[in-house]
Amino acid sequence: MRLLWIVLTIVLALVSFSAVAADYPAPREADWIARDFKFHTGEVLSELRLHYTTIGPPATRPAVISPRA
Repeated sequence: MRLLWIVLTIVLALVSFSAVAADYPAPREADWIARDFKFHTGEVLSELRLHYTTIGPPATRPAVISPRA
């Protein structure tokens, strides 16, 4: 009986994980450019380019942002 309970728990966990993954939104990539970016040291970079990925629509808070190298 205990083995059946363990197997049933594992199967239920696997099914629930796949159901959550099905609703996961597609990531979106974009670029952001800051002109004349000034560091706290006083140095200025004429153009700072950031490439990032967001997960989920911008209306949802908190947004998930992943910077790219």
